[in-house]
Amino acid sequence: MKALLAPLLLCLATATVFAAWPINDVCPVDGKAARPIYRVKNAEGAFIAFCCVSCQQTFEKAPGKYPVKKKDTPK
Repeated sequence: MKALLAPLLLCLATATVFAAWPINDVCPVDGKAARPIYRVKNAEGAFIAFCCVSCQQTFEKAPGKYPVKKKDTPK
């Protein structure tokens, strides 16, 4: 049982980290590279990342004003 517990916990932790990964690479406010540490959850439940806390706060005041460009997904 102990042999199964560690891999199970690792899978759950990995799934949680990737589920909270942002959908964008570029800050929608500044246009700079986004940093995953500064993020908010949008209405659809996806995370949007920003380059700094100032941009994050600006976006939260008027989210419709700043379009979010989703990162390209490899096919």
